[in-house]
Amino acid sequence: MELRQLEIFRAIAEERHFGRAARRLFLAQPSVSQQLQRLEAEVGVRLVHRSSRRVWLTDAGEAFLREVERVFADVDRAVRVARQVAAAGAGALRVATNYPGSRLLILPLLERLRREEPHPGLLLREMGTPDQLAALARGDLDVGLVYGPIEHPDLAARHLLDVPVVATVRAGHALAGQATVSYGEIAGQRYITGYQGGGTRIEEVLLAEAARHGVRLTPARGLSDLSSYLLELEVADAIGFSSAIRGEQHRASGMHVLRLTPTEPSLEIHVAWHRRGDEPSVNTLVEQLTELAAEARRGA
Repeated sequence: MELRQLEIFRAIAEERHFGRAARRLFLAQPSVSQQLQRLEAEVGVRLVHRSSRRVWLTDAGEAFLREVERVFADVDRAVRVARQVAAAGAGALRVATNYPGSRLLILPLLERLRREEPHPGLLLREMGTPDQLAALARGDLDVGLVYGPIEHPDLAARHLLDVPVVATVRAGHALAGQATVSYGEIAGQRYITGYQGGGTRIEEVLLAEAARHGVRLTPARGLSDLSSYLLELEVADAIGFSSAIRGEQHRASGMHVLRLTPTEPSLEIHVAWHRRGDEPSVNTLVEQLTELAAEARRGA
């Protein structure tokens, strides 16, 4: 299986038209059809239905498209990392972030740094909070954006932002038509939380807030790895819980996102670094992130 075949499949899925997909990729239409046939033969299932009037994905094709998007995201990330390593050299700051931190703080930070010359290079990666804390303590990271509060003898931290927790359900779920959901409504529902990025913190704040309303929640199967999180929501009659930022990503994948009422659990985003590190570049980065967090709060 080649990336070009996946690129052709994605173009067909997005254009819903073989001719437009071919023009978009500067290919002849018969070539697009042939590559799709080869891909379906390799996968072993039909991915696309085609009639004289329209083109649409099979259920297997919809699931395959979600995985293909992850493949291209991984490829893009690999290219960025390689370029960062080549450009930054030994003086780069090693920075990790959870998903909300990357969207709310790291992306604006990169825009700011592009306008500043010179600036220290950043080696960026997305990691879960437990892994970040361990790497910071070992000295394998310089700065991390994690869920807090942080209690570690070797690490310093600063509270930057709060992000609400939201509920996510599949399209066919009984709650899919609602914009909000109360704790009473989810009392009898099983739930799933994603592991990467949130660790157990999402579950901790969710259960604590539910308990304030006299509700006990039942996990479906403990914590889910994010690689199978959406798939589990598709096949299980369960509710997923994630940060609101991650929820918007799920909404783009066809899921329904609900706000919790009457009160929302929230996740604290902290910037953390090793206490022994008093490097000017680390301190500067912490202050820049603090300024960006203040701007984000004012714009919320």
